Amino acid sequence: MKQLPPSERLAVLVSSVTQTMLGISFVPSLGAQAHPDPCWRTAVMLVDGAWPLTVGLSSSQQGCLALTAALFSCPPSAVDAAMIDDALCELVNMTAGLLKMEMALDQALSLPQVVTDASVLTSLAELHPALVLKAKEIDLALWAYQGRAITKFTVAA
Repeated sequence: MKQLPPSERLAVLVSSVTQTMLGISFVPSLGAQAHPDPCWRTAVMLVDGAWPLTVGLSSSQQGCLALTAALFSCPPSAVDAAMIDDALCELVNMTAGLLKMEMALDQALSLPQVVTDASVLTSLAELHPALVLKAKEIDLALWAYQGRAITKFTVAA
């Protein structure tokens, strides 16, 4: 089975894009939960195939506002819910693409989904207890899990 890269390597891969684009860098955060408390929103993407992966990004409301403002180059006061969802999904999609390339996977990426339902977020945290990365500058938890595809989500309205 192809293995996820070590968290240190994933931090370098992701930060090489996010630091340049957004001024946000990631560091390993082993042993913490995948979903910070409080978790306001999580974007999740499945990479189905012979080596299934789940990639997620969890954040507080403040973290979402900061990420979105950075991505759209606008003040936090100009950010709306659709922009937040787009920003979360874009970072998850980018991370999944980096993992796919790093692991040399010939698998299709699915569309990311945004989850806001508290019970679904709790279930995700139980399935994915290990956090891979956290942003140094803002409240973002970026995680990846190998070997167990999740097929049901509650999508944000």
